Amino acid sequence: MNLSKLRAELEADREWRETEIRRLQNRANALIDEKERDMYRRMLVLILYAHYEGFCKFAFQLYINAINQLTITSANASFAIAASSMTTILNELSNANRKSDIFRRSLPEDAKLHKFARQREFLERFDEFSTRPINIPEAVVDFESNLKPVILRKNLYRLGLREDMFSHLDGQIDQLLLARNGIAHGSTKSGIDSKTYSRLRACAFKVMSEVLSQISRSLASEDFRRRKPIPLSAPI
Repeated sequence: MNLSKLRAELEADREWRETEIRRLQNRANALIDEKERDMYRRMLVLILYAHYEGFCKFAFQLYINAINQLTITSANASFAIAASSMTTILNELSNANRKSDIFRRSLPEDAKLHKFARQREFLERFDEFSTRPINIPEAVVDFESNLKPVILRKNLYRLGLREDMFSHLDGQIDQLLLARNGIAHGSTKSGIDSKTYSRLRACAFKVMSEVLSQISRSLASEDFRRRKPIPLSAPI
């Protein structure tokens, strides 16, 4: 894994996003009328949110791709990464429509038996699953309709990262999301003043910076690998 290259990719993606925002800000500042500037900033809030969400998605997908390329096995991956990689297989365990071939005709409605059959098959093939290379599907990252703090935590959890690593930014993310939704849904029709916009921009930039740092750190410390338990000291 080339950590320097991965970090450079994260930096480049964040840089072009921030550059675009600043370029649009300069256009707003060039307007003479204050009301026009406020209305222009209103549009900028939508772009701020789009870049916040877009960068998070880019960073998480980069993290997934970097792990997939290592071809480590499920047995050597963290439990979260192994579970994310085996999403399809694990979903089959709870698929009530999947029935045992042995009892499909004689006991088609015996839900408990067919559930047991699925569990048994999983255990019978456990060694096979454990030696499969990790291949996390892109669909594991799901921002749903809005990247709220709780949705951010859910995605971090699926990737085996500390789900509370951005909890100190929850309030700022909520403010950005509230402003964006108010504009996008039509409940906020007025412009955005300079002070409010500056606060929202600082939030978006800070989250992107934190995501970049945390993903880089997680790749460097290989949080995706399973930690071997420390053996107990031999009795004296």
